[in-house]
Amino acid sequence: MKIIYIFTALLLLFVTELSAQTNSYSTFYYQRASIFEKLPIDSLDIVFLGNSITNFGEWGEFFKNSHVKNRGISGDRTAGIYARLNTILPGKPSKIFLMIGVNDLEHGCTPDSVVINIIRIANRIIDESPKTILYIQSILPVNDKFGKFPKHTNKGEAIILINNKIKHYCQDQKLTYIDLYHSFKNKDDEKLNPDYTNDGLHLMGEGYMLWIQLISKYVMSSNQ
Repeated sequence: MKIIYIFTALLLLFVTELSAQTNSYSTFYYQRASIFEKLPIDSLDIVFLGNSITNFGEWGEFFKNSHVKNRGISGDRTAGIYARLNTILPGKPSKIFLMIGVNDLEHGCTPDSVVINIIRIANRIIDESPKTILYIQSILPVNDKFGKFPKHTNKGEAIILINNKIKHYCQDQKLTYIDLYHSFKNKDDEKLNPDYTNDGLHLMGEGYMLWIQLISKYVMSSNQ
């Protein structure tokens, strides 16, 4: 009985926050999502799915592969990702690389609700496209020393908590969790290394080069 109560409470939490997010999508979200609706995904495609940090990456050029597709939207949150899976999953893509969550925190969502929403996204991918290989990437560290994006860059502790819970979820479900976080943080603290950013949240070119280095084996492999 206790388990049922907890599950019901978590479901209500997800629905409440999902509804709140659904009513506040940006005009840019709809503009970019409408483009994706016109660009079908197929079974050879490798999809990068996320927010601005994904959006700004030239993924097809990075990997010199026209089947590597960018499906990032600046400002996107977990509810936005979930809502637009219907433009991705019918094509049964080969792989999906997911990174999402920092904008949820900026909008006041709790770490637990972000974890619940990421799991819901993962479960839908698994259910609707079971042959798709899902890679869940950690949320990157942030750095408040630049004085920009303060509602994002003050969420360092929440990001660590989300990453730890998602890592354990992936271990339990035998999914691949890619720990980008520890490669991007400073050696002596938990802040995003300034070598990779100029605003404490988004990445410069060197940051994307590191990201590519960390995930190339997963992108290029036919059996990972």
